[in-house]
Amino acid sequence: MKQQRLGTTGLAVSDVGLGTFEWGHRVDAAVAQRLVDSYVGAGGNLIELPSSGVNAAHVLSQLSLPGEIMLIARVGVSVRESSHIDVGLGRARILDQVDALLRATGREHIDILVLDVFDPDVARTETASAIDTLLTLGKIRYVGVSHHAGWELAEMRGAGVPIACALTEYSLLNRDAESDLAPAANYAGVGLIAGAALGRGVLSDKYRRGTPQDSRLAGELSEYVNAYLDDHSGRVLAGVRKAAAALGVTTTDIALAFNRHRGISSSLVSARTPEQLTQILSSDVELEPEIAEVLDQIS
Repeated sequence: MKQQRLGTTGLAVSDVGLGTFEWGHRVDAAVAQRLVDSYVGAGGNLIELPSSGVNAAHVLSQLSLPGEIMLIARVGVSVRESSHIDVGLGRARILDQVDALLRATGREHIDILVLDVFDPDVARTETASAIDTLLTLGKIRYVGVSHHAGWELAEMRGAGVPIACALTEYSLLNRDAESDLAPAANYAGVGLIAGAALGRGVLSDKYRRGTPQDSRLAGELSEYVNAYLDDHSGRVLAGVRKAAAALGVTTTDIALAFNRHRGISSSLVSARTPEQLTQILSSDVELEPEIAEVLDQIS
């Protein structure tokens, strides 16, 4: 697995990051440890907790993690119950949520703290002050943003928040970031980390012959996956299959290779089983310009 600088920072991150979306639900601590061991063995160093990832944080606290593992965690969103979500980037919320994350994970610091919402109602200087306090205390080391438009990224940086990266959904099935966020991030020297890098699992081609009973599509996340099972996605996936067949690789290889080709610092994947992760970790395909151009055009 390759490592590269995160934007213009001195932080080197692996080009595939390990998501924990299923941890504490369909992935218990024993399986999570196997996933981490395989991931680290392949050269990976980045683990991401989902927004309000209480269950994932609890699983993480039970694992044996090597020192090189870095943690991405989010603040700004509070889920009291499924029907009530609070958002905001006030000083008290940020400081309290960071302390709660440190307790839940059993770690002394968070490597990349992600501001998971843009808050138009709180002064940017208040948010910047909270971040400065956390950096000074050594509770966090770098700062990222998620669910920010390009102008919002610029506003946060202008207020003094030292943004190192932006997390956004990005894959051959969703390139919306290219119209706004990516140019702003590139101009500012901010690295991009791609969430749902395999198109919510669709680019692995697991749904070609039906719906596996243990898949997200078969469960409570069916609506989340179904969004990428439309005609457009079908045409893109057909092209990805052709590219994979021509190179003698898998559609997963093509999906990850495309993200690398587009300058994504790290692509987040949420493998549920060691077998799924092994396939992903063995992916090191580099696209020739001609193939990358065709994929660019069809997607």
